[in-house]
This record gives sequence, C-alpha cells and structure tokens, in this order.
Amino acid sequence: MKENIIHVHYDIGESIMVIPTKMVYKQLEAEIHSVQFQLHTNHQFIQSEACDSIEYAVKHLQKNLPVNMKVVCCQSCRHGNFNPFGDVENEIFCLKDQTLVDKKDVVDIFSNQDPSFGKRSRKLLDFCEDYKPIDEHKTYTYNDWGLEE
Repeated sequence: MKENIIHVHYDIGESIMVIPTKMVYKQLEAEIHSVQFQLHTNHQFIQSEACDSIEYAVKHLQKNLPVNMKVVCCQSCRHGNFNPFGDVENEIFCLKDQTLVDKKDVVDIFSNQDPSFGKRSRKLLDFCEDYKPIDEHKTYTYNDWGLEE
C-alpha cells in the first residue's frame, strides 16, 4: 500500500479549513486500486470505503463525514465538469467562465477543444477561491457529485 498526505479543504460549519488527509492506495503499473481517504478531526477517525476510483473514494469520504462537514473541491464545485467523451482518473475541468444550460453545451466545449482546454484541467481535490457548491436547481454541471451510486 502507498500513502500520500493531501491538504483537503473542508467546510465545517460554514468555515473553510484545510485538514491533512491521508490517501491510501495500491498502485499496479499506472493504475490506482483500493483508494481510501483517512483523517482525524475532533478526536474522531474518519475513513472512506476503499474503491478503485479516486472519484468514488472522494464521494465515499463525503458520506462518512459528520453532517456539518463537507469536502470543498473541484469535484464538488458547480464549475467542475467531467469530460463527456471519457474521463481520465483524477481529472475534472473548470468551466467557471462558461454558462452551461445542458449537456450539449459541455459537449460543444469539449468537441471544439478550445485553446484554454489544457489550462482548465484540475485534480478532483483541487480548490480555488471561485468555489461554489453544486446546485442543480441554479446551474447545469456535467458532474454526478450529488447523485447516489
């Protein structure tokens, strides 16, 4: 098993805090397997369910957090969109300067490979000051953060 310490942003009672979070995983050649996240907060040890995708490991982490604590990252942001033509592990794209109405808008952006495409790439747990939680009632995001597995 390999381990990395990642500085993850959490919203705890409407205050953003960075908490070192351990990512534990197996790596077989270029593929990551059995990913899980672990952290200590408020004298409590929290561990996500292990799975073979960082995307789902982050979702499992959120499910195991106390109700007043949320992961705030590109994966949980309304600007974070997956590539509709297929994902690369641990990659999401920031479309904060785009107005999206539906999946067609996202497909058009990825079809045209606009010159800023490479600059839009982010890791799932990245964070920036433009973070806004996903709200499917206000804006469209090509991202399944709020959906159950």
